[in-house]
Amino acid sequence: MAQSVIVKKEEKIAAVVASLPTRFSEGEFVDAFIGMYPKEWERVQKIYRDHARRTKPGKQHPMPEPIPYLINALKVWLGKQERSHDG
Repeated sequence: MAQSVIVKKEEKIAAVVASLPTRFSEGEFVDAFIGMYPKEWERVQKIYRDHARRTKPGKQHPMPEPIPYLINALKVWLGKQERSHDG
């Protein structure tokens, strides 16, 4: 099984969200994530570059750019939180 781009992603997203005010923007989340987990941010960027380098010309890149990747990870996490609270 391939290793996750962000190790313990859900835990880290939860920690970043907990550090932010109730109403935060995607930009604030990205900035806080990078501040709290700079090594993970470097890893996301490195994996993105590796994917881009291996993608053949004319083929679709399999991974979103680093900032949209983090925002999507947040949206997925928030969706899971909402579903778990709906009972």
